[in-house]
Amino acid sequence: MKVVRKVFFLVIVYIASINVYGQKLNNHPRLFADNEDRSELLLKIENQDWAKNSWNTLLEEINPYVNRHVNDPEWIVSRLAMYWKEGEHFTQCYIKNQNWDYGEGNAPLPTVRLPGMRTWNDYLNVPLEDRIPFNESGDLLGISRSKADKTPILIPYKETGHMIRQNNMEILKLAEKASFAYYITQDEKYAKFSADILWTWLLGTYYMQPPLDPEKSSNGPGGYAPGGILGYYDYEVIHDDRQIPMAVAYDFLYDYMNKHPHQHLKSINKSTTEVAGVVFKRFIDIGLVRGGRKGNWNVNRYKNVINSMLVLESNDFYEDGKGKEYYIPLYTETSSDYCAALPEIMDYYDKTTGLWPESPGYASGMIPLVLDMGVKLYKSGVNTLAGNPIITKAALANLGWLDARGNLVVFGDMRGGPADISSFESLLTYSIWEGDTETAKKMATVIRKNISSGQYDRNKSDWKGIILNQVLPESDNNLPFHRTAYSPVHKHIIMKNGNDEKNGLMFTLYGGKEKSHLTKNGLAMQFYGKGWSLAPDAAAYESYWSSDAGYHRGITGSNTIVPGYSEGDITINAMDPFVDINAGLYNTTETSKNISFSDVSADEKRRVVAMIRTSENTGYYVDIFRSDQLDNDYIHHNLGNTMQLTSDSDKALDVASVNDLGVKYDENYKFFKNQRKVKYTCDFNATWTTKNVSPSLNVNMWMMGQDNREIYLVDAPPTTLRSDITPGQVNKSPETTPTLIVRQNDINGAKKTFVAIFESYEKGEKSIQKISKIKTSDNFVSIAVKSTKSTQYICNAIDDQLYKPMRGFKFQGTFGIASEKNNQFEYLYLGKGTLLEKNGFKIEAVNETVTAELKLENGTYYYSSNKPVLISIDKGKSKEYPAGYNIEIKELR
Repeated sequence: MKVVRKVFFLVIVYIASINVYGQKLNNHPRLFADNEDRSELLLKIENQDWAKNSWNTLLEEINPYVNRHVNDPEWIVSRLAMYWKEGEHFTQCYIKNQNWDYGEGNAPLPTVRLPGMRTWNDYLNVPLEDRIPFNESGDLLGISRSKADKTPILIPYKETGHMIRQNNMEILKLAEKASFAYYITQDEKYAKFSADILWTWLLGTYYMQPPLDPEKSSNGPGGYAPGGILGYYDYEVIHDDRQIPMAVAYDFLYDYMNKHPHQHLKSINKSTTEVAGVVFKRFIDIGLVRGGRKGNWNVNRYKNVINSMLVLESNDFYEDGKGKEYYIPLYTETSSDYCAALPEIMDYYDKTTGLWPESPGYASGMIPLVLDMGVKLYKSGVNTLAGNPIITKAALANLGWLDARGNLVVFGDMRGGPADISSFESLLTYSIWEGDTETAKKMATVIRKNISSGQYDRNKSDWKGIILNQVLPESDNNLPFHRTAYSPVHKHIIMKNGNDEKNGLMFTLYGGKEKSHLTKNGLAMQFYGKGWSLAPDAAAYESYWSSDAGYHRGITGSNTIVPGYSEGDITINAMDPFVDINAGLYNTTETSKNISFSDVSADEKRRVVAMIRTSENTGYYVDIFRSDQLDNDYIHHNLGNTMQLTSDSDKALDVASVNDLGVKYDENYKFFKNQRKVKYTCDFNATWTTKNVSPSLNVNMWMMGQDNREIYLVDAPPTTLRSDITPGQVNKSPETTPTLIVRQNDINGAKKTFVAIFESYEKGEKSIQKISKIKTSDNFVSIAVKSTKSTQYICNAIDDQLYKPMRGFKFQGTFGIASEKNNQFEYLYLGKGTLLEKNGFKIEAVNETVTAELKLENGTYYYSSNKPVLISIDKGKSKEYPAGYNIEIKELR
């Protein structure tokens, strides 16, 4: 009976959606707004400051071009990259080795120029005003991204990379914005400007057949045949995106263009709608049979064609019967051999974590695309967002990848930078349309948090935001805070202590993974200070085809040990706060407010990284890295203008220039320049200073000495191409990154361990005063860290032996800390261990290993433990306590 009712309900919903859908088929505009929405939008622009500011910004951008167009209509059109030359209005292009080879045919009008090559280059286009009008050769003036010399040079057409794409997209987006301005103002100067660009592109595309690839360098023959990666107007279907703004402009200008058809239409006896249908359907038909069936290629391909689908007329308008109703189900429900439709897309998300199984740069961009398409489909009467709870979960899961500044963590193929807030705007819009006040408040909270942190400015909303973004409902701006986030698919751990830019601590520890835009980066670590990733992964390569891409995407651009493990399975030996991978992405309990640590193994490597807070505004990181092989290079990249190497007594070490690094464990060692070297076996310090900000920002690294050790200082490639992810843009291209390589030769790195302490601080605020080794053996390390606030005695072992590193101090376990303040007990912390005892205070497991803490706060003792535990206080008798967290010990004995 329940099944019958459910089927009946679904049929009713389907019929209702079809009725709404049919009502909206033939009206224009309809993609983002219809004519009835205009009055409401005028009120929004008048009454909402963010909408008014965004609208004024849009007008300030387009008005100079629109006003010039009134008297000089050729100026903007002449800057489109076209086959302008008489007799060479090519109608067919040929591809060879994935690049443009030659063209043939001659259309009656100039055709749109195909990009000259698949790959990127190092150059940006000069400003629009300086570009060559009616450019017949396709050679473009470019400015180097990486070189200090910004003098424009002429780049041959076949070497222009994405410059053709970027040139045309910039102009087409001006047309898109102007079409929206026409919709709002009804001023025909905006329509004329936009339509002149659209007609040039539309007819120039209409006469061009899809490129052919006779040698199948793109894994297919091109043309209309399925297979391979080619788009209709690009080498990669995922970059075939110039149709997106043109579909928008066509939708807003539909009535205007039909009233003012291009004069050429008379000679071919076609209407505006017929020509547009041919062009947009080519993009759709080719887009749906090319590219990868899974991953971001699949979603990006749909993102490119969804506008084209939605601006088509109904099925009965076209001779082949393929209109809007025919194409939309090819995204919403029907998969093929080449495309995985929406149900399969959502199945690609991890149901436990809500994460997409690619690197954050790609993964975080998928759910905004699904939501953006969902909102547009909703406007056309098709609700793809209902009954899909993974969509909201996926959007919120991306918050777990953000640092205190709201930037995405960098690992795998990505650039970093702020997360895309559009997914939360889309969910806010949808939830308000649906009357879902609870979800609307959650989304408003996320948006307000990102506004308050400076990562998002609603005053800079684009025209789509002006239409779709809603008035924020009442909410707070505090996001749920999680100490640990762990994704097994990505082999990636994030640990935080606090989440504010000034005092928050954070580190990441992760293993390498090939494919899915994840990289073979070894067992790598990053840590943060003042909200910045101070020990970053390198990500300054121009494209995957750049000569330095292997460095940035590989093990040499990460903080790890080479040679050896670069990718593969990892084992979590211990983690606290702990994440139950069967339950979700985040920890649900925490043992200590001061301590977080992860102990991870991968092949011959084992790394313990810990984060220790010593006050509200001070703390440091511990790195204990074992490598079970004789020869090891410990590589550490750090932000800074300068790097200084000193002995443990603060005397400068005498480094000498060398021609190379001697042994090269990776081919990308060639990118390490200005090599300097010193043989040194004692404890030492390295200090990086960033002077681009005031006060200056410093990182001090102390490393325990070992035999057979050489220390290299090198200049590594830049850290980033972005201007917003390093303090004062330090180490941004073309500036190099000061990097340390600690080499141990012919000495086992598992027994003779790399042990380091890192502290970040502003000038004059250094907290750590002294670090010293207590005792070490093949399987055990213990050190003391004395700060202005307290002293920690830190132990780590990889066996189950009982260790007595100093009088009154016993340890048996994975990780342990005894902390004292003013020479008095502050806390004991035992991470996955059996015993920790110092000076009469003791934590001991009852049966199996525990993760536990005993602390003294304001004269009261508290304990936390994941299992029953024995506790002794100040030489008193041991008493058993049940598992629990932050529990006051009321009776002492």
